[in-house]
Amino acid sequence: MYAIWLTFSKTDSEYLKNIINTLSKKYEAPSFEPHITVYGLVDLEINFIEKIVKNIIQNSNSFLIEKSQILQSKELWKTVYIELKVNNQIEIIYNNLKKHFEKIAKYQLNPHISLIYKILPKEEKLKIINGLNIKNNFMVKDLVVQEFFPDVEKWKIVRKINLI
Repeated sequence: MYAIWLTFSKTDSEYLKNIINTLSKKYEAPSFEPHITVYGLVDLEINFIEKIVKNIIQNSNSFLIEKSQILQSKELWKTVYIELKVNNQIEIIYNNLKKHFEKIAKYQLNPHISLIYKILPKEEKLKIINGLNIKNNFMVKDLVVQEFFPDVEKWKIVRKINLI
């Protein structure tokens, strides 16, 4: 199973990774690479996925994506997260992926950057949110294919394609 992510410039990736690592240590939660899931989970051969993904993002530029707000939920994959504003670039990438993959896997775009994966009491999640001061936008630089495992620490990026 694979997920298709957007990842960030080196500076933004380090910025987000620092927040993720701080929360992971404090709450004994798994650490992971900062990302936006743009489509998942797809159960196809990796070379087939790579071919489709390369074709879709051919001539795509890097782009800024804006923060909407910081939220929390009961869902593990959205314990505390940065909700992002949908923009034209992410919508085009998502719609093109959907054309190829929706018969295999349904996925609804809800762009966000998770900051921690751990079931926590609501009061604790609100405390985390109140302690965060997150910048307003992030530079998206790459589209990657991530091999998914239920254990977050086993996740690995298996393909990386740079946006222009």
